[in-house]
Amino acid sequence: MKTIMVLLLLLLGIVPAQGAAECKPPDCPIVVDAYDGPVHERAGTYAAVLKSRNGAAKQNVEVSYKFVDGTAKQGEDYRAEPSGTVTIKAGADHAEVPYTVLRLDDRQKQFTLQITAVKPGQIGKSVAVFTIAGKR
Repeated sequence: MKTIMVLLLLLLGIVPAQGAAECKPPDCPIVVDAYDGPVHERAGTYAAVLKSRNGAAKQNVEVSYKFVDGTAKQGEDYRAEPSGTVTIKAGADHAEVPYTVLRLDDRQKQFTLQITAVKPGQIGKSVAVFTIAGKR
């Protein structure tokens, strides 16, 4: 009886078939993920990566973001534009947000970048974590 019910629901389109094909562009929304950074073991300039989950964008995608202090503090441990917007250009699959690690001290510290909006599209993994290693 259970099999008959499942088949009926499948025929009515109420339950998606297992193994059904994922949506294909242009039907899929653009989803942008924030990628965690490496553990930084020296001061220097780096870039946070915001990447389209769907591959190369068919049109320009604006991604708004903000940096959020954790144990690492803006202006003391790292420097970045506190908030802003970058564009994943048509034909590209990611955009980068620059930041600078200013110093390392005796303990490990972290800060994050948070995606606040994606136009057009939606936010996937919204927070990337960046770690500044402690001196050894």
